[in-house]
Amino acid sequence: MSETQVTVINADAAMARALAIIEQNKDCVSFVRREDLETSPLFVPVVSVIKPTREDFYDPIPQIGLMAKPPLVNLMKEKAGINILRTETSKRDEFVWVAHAFGEKRQPDGTMIQGDASYEFNVDVRAELDFLNQPGKYNTDIAKRKHILDMAKSGESRAITGAQHALIFKLAHITRAFKSPAELERGMILLRIDLNTKDMLASPEMREAVIAHAVGATRDLFGPGYGNTPERNVTPAEPIEPTEAPLGGESADVDPFDEPAQPTDAVTPQEPTPEQRAWAEARERLEEWAACDLIQRHPRACPKVTAMLANPDATLAEMTELIGLCVALQDWAKARAKGGGS
Repeated sequence: MSETQVTVINADAAMARALAIIEQNKDCVSFVRREDLETSPLFVPVVSVIKPTREDFYDPIPQIGLMAKPPLVNLMKEKAGINILRTETSKRDEFVWVAHAFGEKRQPDGTMIQGDASYEFNVDVRAELDFLNQPGKYNTDIAKRKHILDMAKSGESRAITGAQHALIFKLAHITRAFKSPAELERGMILLRIDLNTKDMLASPEMREAVIAHAVGATRDLFGPGYGNTPERNVTPAEPIEPTEAPLGGESADVDPFDEPAQPTDAVTPQEPTPEQRAWAEARERLEEWAACDLIQRHPRACPKVTAMLANPDATLAEMTELIGLCVALQDWAKARAKGGGS
């Protein structure tokens, strides 16, 4: 398979290029709606064209058609901007597994739409279909029993894959199966929504929007209390004028409660801005992740977190995104520990 992608510049340019690439690939099956290209200023549409081959699909299934193999589905997931958050599994019977996948996809306005999908893998039913479709291959009781046991070894993982694939097709609004090789050879056009990293700091209004969006994202990660701490009033109060003459009937030259005079070159400490507080909170959170065993043992997570902490120019958006990946890794590890995987 092959794929091409629109290069992101800014919101207007991204939309123009997205429309241009769609126009240039009219023969492809498009899963992109015109209204989905109209994003908010913080985000840009990114259109990708995938050109699958016959080898990217399984053999045709009667009344269903050609279904994509996992490598192609994973590419669809990436180009459609879909995140699999977790997958839960349960066992309904000795040879029946049920998986339930949860995920999300960013919308043109920047919000994340949540979705879920279930899939049941029943070894007995699948085996019975194989017995009927290939009677010459499974013509003894031993051959049939061996086939059932072989399928049962991967029953849970096949249920997980089925649920995740179903969720990807659901969130991306992609056709589950192609009716003919000619249809799949046309290719497909997919869309994801990315952060507008070029224009987001180009103006004061955009910077404020970025701060508000980032603070909201970190509040989701750190808890509902984040960002709600009242600001202290550090403005010194006006000196209180005495209402009565001091003892002795004489006026005092200096109020005894006055603070000592500050040097003229003294710098008054400034209260951190909301952006600085959010940046500091995110860095502290990353330092906590860097110290945990899960991140330290992970061959890719540990170097990324370490590099981010070592970068003094790391942005709030970059740290927030990495924190989200750490949270997702923790959920994934918990699911695997329970036998769910994701």
